[in-house]
Amino acid sequence: MEDGPRLRALKRTTYLLLCAGFQPRQRGYRYLREAVWISRKEPEMLKSVTKHLYPEVAKRFETTDKQVERAIRCAIETAWLKGNCDTLVLIFGDLFVDRNVRPTNSEVIKTLTDNVF
Repeated sequence: MEDGPRLRALKRTTYLLLCAGFQPRQRGYRYLREAVWISRKEPEMLKSVTKHLYPEVAKRFETTDKQVERAIRCAIETAWLKGNCDTLVLIFGDLFVDRNVRPTNSEVIKTLTDNVF
């Protein structure tokens, strides 16, 4: 059975996130994967993450956009503090200058979307 585009994208996103040190047990990890898929299908969502992307992810997981934003932020924070430095540099390049400077949720979603597709 051949994988569809969504499954291939989720596999690639999962691979990148795990290699970078994101923790699958965190809700933000799942929200981030979904946000990358949505951003791929509808790139204009990246222009207004808080007004369009977070509410769409929240709708799919039956939660609120505020919880989605916070969970993604926490997942990024964990990866930045405990993740694999070499992989973070490979994936995020200039965004990973210092462990003390965490990028925004939007920057991470955009970078992952660009790297997956």
